[in-house]
Amino acid sequence: MEDSRGAKLTEAIADGRLLGEYLDDLRYRRRLSPRTVQAYRADLGRFVRFMSEKRGVGATRCRRADVAAFLADCESTGQRASTRARRLSSLRGFFAFLKEKGRIDEDPVSGLRGSSIPRPLPDILTREQMERLLRAGMRGGKVERRAGMLVELMYATGLRVSEAVGLRVEHLLLDEAVILVQRGKGGKGRVVVAPPITLRHLREYLTEVLPLILEDSHSSQVFPTSSGRAMGRQAAWKDIKALGRAAGIETPLHPHVLRHTCATHLLENGCDLLTVQMLLGHADISTTEIYTHILEERKRSVFSSAHPRAGRVRGK
Repeated sequence: MEDSRGAKLTEAIADGRLLGEYLDDLRYRRRLSPRTVQAYRADLGRFVRFMSEKRGVGATRCRRADVAAFLADCESTGQRASTRARRLSSLRGFFAFLKEKGRIDEDPVSGLRGSSIPRPLPDILTREQMERLLRAGMRGGKVERRAGMLVELMYATGLRVSEAVGLRVEHLLLDEAVILVQRGKGGKGRVVVAPPITLRHLREYLTEVLPLILEDSHSSQVFPTSSGRAMGRQAAWKDIKALGRAAGIETPLHPHVLRHTCATHLLENGCDLLTVQMLLGHADISTTEIYTHILEERKRSVFSSAHPRAGRVRGK
């Protein structure tokens, strides 16, 4: 009995070390955000505890049946399908890491399929709503105009809000019509192209609005606070929401809605999917393909509301 307890303790310590190595890999090599790493920690910590307490095995000894039992337990406790799919994704990454490092010979997650989960279509703004939001950003004081420039830049280039507020003046190559994103998602940099009207508005913003924001301070940030520090993501989005209310936008504004709107409007105007993928900085084109589903959904909606026979039932 004592030997059994000692073996379990030794295995638990080994699992903790393996999990720590993997989280360090996510944090330092793949450069995932602290929030994402924390989500992996929670999912995998739950898995390791389940294996130890319910199946009596460590991560390096578990088999496909053990993983299936864990997923069944997640379902039996009422977890949503999206949560179960995320946990399975966490396990795929963890065991792929263990196999790559030679800690296991067979991947117990290989071949396991999660529940088929319909991916919700993201919210986007119509062109009319976008125009109203852009017009609202050209009125008001320095705070409103800063938010307006942020909105226009995100809509024109597909930047994430964290990427936009992290821009420095030297990242704006206005004469070359490009913007350097030094650290996108996963620490990857990219170059985005900006349209002429956005470049003109950026020049006006830098010469007219930025000095009003900084007053006596100095900063190389494109979107600074009055003290010269870069705006925080939440503060930026608070200003954008206020701008949306001023423009009478009823569609909920959240951190990705302008990025989604940019991609969808590009595809509507004939831009190809690969170009949109490069602009947004998606590592996998399957991520970009969600926007083609938006287009199809919008086409069906327009057809249903516009075609004289769309709402009729045969025989009536």
